[in-house]
Amino acid sequence: MDWSRAKTILILSFLLLDIFLAYQIISAQNRWIETEPQSELIPSSFDELLKTRHITLKADISKDTPEMHYINIRFTSLSEYVQMLPDQRIESNGNGVISVFPNPVPVSDSINQEDWLKNTQPYIAFLPGYVYDKERSTPTVRRYLQLNQVYPMFSAPLEIVVDHKKALGYRQIHMQVINQGMGRKVISAYTALRTLLDNGYIRYGEEITGISIGYYGHTYDADIQVLAPVWRVIHNGEVHYVNGITGAVEQAPPLEKNINISNNNDMTK
Repeated sequence: MDWSRAKTILILSFLLLDIFLAYQIISAQNRWIETEPQSELIPSSFDELLKTRHITLKADISKDTPEMHYINIRFTSLSEYVQMLPDQRIESNGNGVISVFPNPVPVSDSINQEDWLKNTQPYIAFLPGYVYDKERSTPTVRRYLQLNQVYPMFSAPLEIVVDHKKALGYRQIHMQVINQGMGRKVISAYTALRTLLDNGYIRYGEEITGISIGYYGHTYDADIQVLAPVWRVIHNGEVHYVNGITGAVEQAPPLEKNINISNNNDMTK
């Protein structure tokens, strides 16, 4: 027997087998890529899920998955700033302040937020750093959120009480960003919504009225607090936050009751 020839045949056989197996693996990978659901297909199946559960979507859903960070913040001692502002009576309110205008401030009926805030700006600290929170505002309480770069911080609201085109007072929380962690891309809004749907937070027959990206964190007894990137989802008067990095549902307290600052300038939470 010619062992040299046999050895050559065995080597060629194994080489052909390796080539065949490599071809099979590559073909399988290509088939998986071709059949994997693409992002543009998600809304179709998502819409079908909403239809099955009779859930109404009344909010625009962003397709963006930006890179965001965990941030460390410190609450601003607002009393020190507000005391230097004119014509108001203030009271500490947890990590923020409640302020009443003894002489209500006339406001514009313009839908442009810059025009609307123009008259109140001399009376409210850090006012240019807030953005209008349309989803949580009412005809009598206009709600704003402090911005960190371009993203709202849901834990830092400014609520201005209005009656007959006059601002009666406000409640405000302000934060100072100390530092931030490494950036990571957040999960999609569809993934956040699917988490709430699959875990029963959004129930049969409800309405989804808002979904937006920003920062949120629970308050605890420490000088430095941590805010996480989250998707905020509002449905049937409830709010839930889904962590944009881990996908976990942040257990949020019920929607806060709007402050009641009456024409008699009573100050209550």
